[in-house]
Amino acid sequence: MYFWQVFLIEQANFMKYPKTFVLFVISVFIFGSASRTLKAQYDPTSPPNTFRSSENPLYWKNKKPFTGYWQQDVHYKIKAQIDEKTDIIHGREELTYWNNSPDTLHYVYFHLYQNAFQPGSYYDQLHEANYKDPRYGPYESKGLGTQIAKLKVEGEEVKTELDNTVLKVHLPEPLYPEDSVNFNIDFKTYFGSGSVRRRMKKYESYGFTHYNGVHWYPRIDVYDRKFGWTTDQHLGKEFYGDFGTFDVELTFANNYIVGATGTLQNREEVMPDTLRQKLDIANFVDDERSGAPTTIVEYDTTKHKTWHFYAENVHDFAFTADPAYRIDEVDWQPEGEGGRTITAKAMVREPKASGWKTAAGFTMDVTKVFSRDFGMYEYPKIIVADARDGMEYPMLTLDASREPFYRDLLAHEVGHNWYHGMLGTNETFRAAMDEGFTQFLTAWSLNKIDGKRLKRSPPNNWYKRMFKERATHKNREVYYGYIRQAARDRDARLNTHSHDFGNALGHGGGYGQVYYKMGTMLYNLQYVLGDSLFQDAMKHYTNQWKIAHPYFEDFRNSMIDYTGVDLNWFFDQWWTTKETIDYGVQSVKKGDEQGDYKITFVRQGKMEMPIDFRVITRDSSIYNYHIPNTNFVKETDAKVLPKWYGIDNMNDHYTANISIDGKIQNVVIDPTDRLADVNMLDNSKKAPIDLSFDHRIWNFPDWKQYKMYWRPDLWYNSYDGIKAGIHFNGHYLFDNHRFSATAWFNTGWPQGSYDWESEKDEFGSFEDDHDIVNFNLQYSTTIDPFLQDAEISLQAKHLDGLDAGSFGIDWNPRDRTTLSFEAKTMYRADQSDLRYLIHRYEWQADMLNTALDIGFTKGYNRNNNKGSVSLNLRSSTLLSDYDYNYLDLTFDNTYKLWRIPIKTRFYSRIGTGSNTAPESALYLAGANPEKMMANKYTRSRGIFPSDWGGYGPRLNHFHYGGGLNLRGYAGYYVVEDDGENTAYQGNSGASVNVEIDLDDMVNWQPAGISDYLSFDTYLFGDAGSLIYEDDDDDFNFADLRVDAGAGAALTVKKFGPMQRIKPLTIRFDMPVFLNRPPASETTLPEDDINNYFRFRWVLGVQRAF
Repeated sequence: MYFWQVFLIEQANFMKYPKTFVLFVISVFIFGSASRTLKAQYDPTSPPNTFRSSENPLYWKNKKPFTGYWQQDVHYKIKAQIDEKTDIIHGREELTYWNNSPDTLHYVYFHLYQNAFQPGSYYDQLHEANYKDPRYGPYESKGLGTQIAKLKVEGEEVKTELDNTVLKVHLPEPLYPEDSVNFNIDFKTYFGSGSVRRRMKKYESYGFTHYNGVHWYPRIDVYDRKFGWTTDQHLGKEFYGDFGTFDVELTFANNYIVGATGTLQNREEVMPDTLRQKLDIANFVDDERSGAPTTIVEYDTTKHKTWHFYAENVHDFAFTADPAYRIDEVDWQPEGEGGRTITAKAMVREPKASGWKTAAGFTMDVTKVFSRDFGMYEYPKIIVADARDGMEYPMLTLDASREPFYRDLLAHEVGHNWYHGMLGTNETFRAAMDEGFTQFLTAWSLNKIDGKRLKRSPPNNWYKRMFKERATHKNREVYYGYIRQAARDRDARLNTHSHDFGNALGHGGGYGQVYYKMGTMLYNLQYVLGDSLFQDAMKHYTNQWKIAHPYFEDFRNSMIDYTGVDLNWFFDQWWTTKETIDYGVQSVKKGDEQGDYKITFVRQGKMEMPIDFRVITRDSSIYNYHIPNTNFVKETDAKVLPKWYGIDNMNDHYTANISIDGKIQNVVIDPTDRLADVNMLDNSKKAPIDLSFDHRIWNFPDWKQYKMYWRPDLWYNSYDGIKAGIHFNGHYLFDNHRFSATAWFNTGWPQGSYDWESEKDEFGSFEDDHDIVNFNLQYSTTIDPFLQDAEISLQAKHLDGLDAGSFGIDWNPRDRTTLSFEAKTMYRADQSDLRYLIHRYEWQADMLNTALDIGFTKGYNRNNNKGSVSLNLRSSTLLSDYDYNYLDLTFDNTYKLWRIPIKTRFYSRIGTGSNTAPESALYLAGANPEKMMANKYTRSRGIFPSDWGGYGPRLNHFHYGGGLNLRGYAGYYVVEDDGENTAYQGNSGASVNVEIDLDDMVNWQPAGISDYLSFDTYLFGDAGSLIYEDDDDDFNFADLRVDAGAGAALTVKKFGPMQRIKPLTIRFDMPVFLNRPPASETTLPEDDINNYFRFRWVLGVQRAF
């Protein structure tokens, strides 16, 4: 009850004792006067609690966002000790909770977030649903997250019900509106060390244990005007909390340096000026340290420090602690804030100090930009901490990296203190209200501070300096993430619960769009409203909802109320649908009079927007135009044309009639590059094609251009000699309209030093029969408007004696699932075309091989097993000179036993038909010639010695993975016991292949070149058998053959600075054991083991499987 209610109830009793009554009245006036004096001294940086004071300009009752609004208030007083020996927090919490709602509460809920990280939790079940098998630390494995030792309400023990991360507490008495209740809680929270993504973390750092204390205390759930109790289980996503006061004391070992939410109350005790000077980052920025930091405070197991922090107008409290922290601070006194000081504080572990010397200054720059452009920062400080994370809490951000790479991370996490810290959105319900706004702020601030493009130090390599492009902040931070997905219909409806994005972990299932689509939406809202109105409206929204809890509809209403513009159409499209923007310039035609033009635009997407466009004449004159889509016209210098109103397929064309001086050179939609058009290739009269040298350096794609590259292409084979050619390739946003075109002139010199004359009878004259010109053309693109997550591909080539073409469709209906269809044809015109082949007797000239393939592949990653299962059905088709069919099954798996990966492959094929194409047959030792044609190193002779190719009575030294993959039988005819039949190829068979990686035992990675080369060693074993056709056309099972041995693989991961070249692996295998060696090797008595064990070797490109 309130004091005056008590007074009225007890007034009759007081009147019985007049002297007592007089004293009581005097005390009332004294108390009231003191109370008014106290309220006038509102101070959110130190006790006593003035959060609910009428003098607090941020308290919701003093600035209700709208009439009838309410929210609950909290006052936490927590004393906690962090035990560095056990990694356990021992805490005692006192919570006063005010019920400002119109409802009577009979129970409350608390969140115990750390209970999510243990076996059997809902979060663990979510991992299982995603085929993940988390590894838990010792405490986590025992189910130790946050434990409640004692909980009392108004001094009484009460009934509680625990459901994983949510604790229901039954109140002993109803909590009426405008009343409060007190909780006393003793608890323990355990730090974990498992594999599950956990924000509350501890890790070893330079000989110390580093602590990030987040969501570490029992936190009362939010009871709000929209839902009542918000009891979402914690599934690794976002959070929601009540605003109020936190008065927290943290006791650490004496050598820890602590940063936390709130103002430090006992600075002289725990951070005296002498210690602060020793910790100053300026003392360490010139050192490039890699070892242990210097000792500033000697660790003493018998001594501790208690750090006392106090904060008002916040909804959470977090801390970070590390003995190696060093500090930098920058202050700012904003104008019009009564001399209030805001401190930007950087905390970095000493060995990384040189990379953080600008962190505090940059953080202050960001704070100033956000304060001036969106609303003043209301807290006394903001910390950026070097803490191996990327997470935000009131006044504290946990970060990583170093200058200049951390700039976007710091800007993003600091930005959260606006639309997560000061505007306490329900992130668990709609994460876009925080993450999307913050992503927009990130690009905004970097544009203001660093300019249009990403700030990076020039690369050390001259080649990278020449070709590395600095992406624009707007593209890198916002548009690219949205446009690339929206162009493939993979974006998401923003009006979606944070847990409901495909039931996925992390940012999967479209969850990333809460960042990118919402950020893009804000840029497009700016485009619709105009710059000044948009920015004023954003400031209005920020100030209206500071220290309150807005939802989607509150942002919409705030923007509409302030601007006076009907924006419901805009928010409906962006929030509740997956519709996209896609406008195009369809035609530009001359009008009847000189200078008159008719420009026709087409709307191909379902989302409607106003259109800004620019006309550029041949003399470079510029004319700007604006086409509104509603009755609202933004402030613009452009000429305003009649409204274009259209819905869905209605009015999907618009013709603009303009009059200009001069002839039109180009027409460009939205020259400001804010309209989020998913296909910019038709947004101008001239195709936006950018042709440049194919430098093979990865750059962010420009969604406004089609990127095309060229480069010279040199290759060699022993028949064509040097192949001198030119290569072109291109793409739009990597996925769309990809093409590759290469043409070669074959010089015929130098040809390989082979005995061509001896092959003349079989393969014809070699001098004049090689190809003069070769080409290889490939095209692929997505077809999402017709079939979601599908793409088509086309190929035509005349290359190394082969004429081939194909058409295919790949469809990914589910994660890690692919369905494919391909029609292909292959033809070698005459015998001379067989000269190119490594296995030149395993292809027939003048025989057309046409086939259809239908495939299914399913990937998995579960319980230490990772791999895929594939089925492929092939059938020869009309016009083919062959008659064969087969169904093959491939099962690839990698199992990690302790730290040793064990790779297995099971392969089987069942084939039918009277005439199998030899190039497509199943081979015992490795891949067939058809598969070898797909690799530039194996499609022709020239890279490997010619005498390594072909099949004969002896083992050979060339191997390419595929088929049954018994590498020990490479090049061997595989003669059966009857001495007449060979079983090196057929149309059916099965095999098992095993490789055991020994990288952890034989870990040879040369220092200085490990970024470019990797060296892997392994043991292997292969076993399999073919079904072959004998001379009587009968099918027989060949004897089981087995090989085993050891191998090594050297992988070139990078080719100098060029990042977009596929790695090349050279493999050296030693199949020292064969269970059925060739007769040429069995010179000893039949039972002599040395017939089976001897040194053998094969060389190959890429791993065997």
